[in-house]
Formats: sequence, C-alpha cells, structure tokens
Amino acid sequence: MSNFEREFSFFPERKITKHNFKNIDDTVASVINQINDLRSQGLYNQASRIIENNKDILAQYVVDATTFRTWEEEIYNTQMYAKKVQQSIYFDDEEPDYCEENDIWIGV
Repeated sequence: MSNFEREFSFFPERKITKHNFKNIDDTVASVINQINDLRSQGLYNQASRIIENNKDILAQYVVDATTFRTWEEEIYNTQMYAKKVQQSIYFDDEEPDYCEENDIWIGV
C-alpha cells in the first residue's frame, strides 16, 4: 500500500495548500531590485540577509524552497491517491510487484 509524504503536505486528509502569490508591484519593487543587484554581483550572503529581514512582505511575491517542496509533496500525494482509488486488473503469470490493495490479479 502506498505511503503519503507528510513533511509539507497532508493531502488527502486535508485540502491542498492554496498559495496566493502576487506579481511584483511598487510596494516591493525596490527590495526585489536590491536583492537582484546583489545577486548579480555575487553577494549572495547580503542578498540572503535582505530576504530574511523582509520575509514578511516578500512572502506573497517570492516562491521559496519550502513552497516548491510543498508543491512537490502535494503532487506526489495526489498521484499516490489517484493510484489508490483506481482499481486495476492484471492478467499475468505471477502477481505484479506494483499491485495496490484492492487491485485484482488473474493468473493466466
């Protein structure tokens, strides 16, 4: 039986996380430009500090690694859920390793 990932996602027990990202506007443009300028100069530690100091206002504008990880887990969990609710019938000499609970195997 398939196991769901639980570090960032609780689907199917809970709804998939909805993120309401915004396009960059005048409220954060100067901070974003400053970050991009520092990154283009290779000053990643300074850029990181600005991101950390402004994470409350940047959260709606910038996708971070945690968001990507959440999306990845929720896609994975959705795939596992879809496979679990779809019953499959296999016609093989031996039972396939990839059978899920409630699948049907008919030995030939």
